[in-house]
Amino acid sequence: MVEAVKIKTMRKLVTPYPVFVFKDTPADEIADVFICNPKLRSVYVVDENLKLIGKVTLSTLIKNEFQDLIPESLDYFESLQFIGEKTAEELMIPPVYVKDDDTLKTAFLEMYKHNLEELPVVDDERHLVGNIDLIELLTILIEKKEKNKGKKYLSLHINRPFTR
Repeated sequence: MVEAVKIKTMRKLVTPYPVFVFKDTPADEIADVFICNPKLRSVYVVDENLKLIGKVTLSTLIKNEFQDLIPESLDYFESLQFIGEKTAEELMIPPVYVKDDDTLKTAFLEMYKHNLEELPVVDDERHLVGNIDLIELLTILIEKKEKNKGKKYLSLHINRPFTR
């Protein structure tokens, strides 16, 4: 059953390592992380012991950094030097997270309840160990569905879930 599959068996299919910053990382460095990783929608914030304390979403970064630039005229992009004035700690939102031994059903319910596309995965001390996203959940659901029909639709491979 899909709902019994543990997160640890699926979480590295799309993202092998979670992307994180420290709480004192300036917003412009967080922006660089997003630019260098265009598929990211969240960057996790950790303390000096690599314990998860929050996350910064791409939309939060944009909304907070460009809040003063909401266009009263079309020339607002001339003021982009404002980015970088805040830190990750000021931009972060509290994390919703799961653990490796939680099930994919638990992950899906948390994502659904909080309208998220991904969740950080932590150990018992809240150290960041990975993340799980909707693509990984979708991959296992389609694989199980096709297997039940006697077909081999997808071959699951780390970082390449849709190879045939």
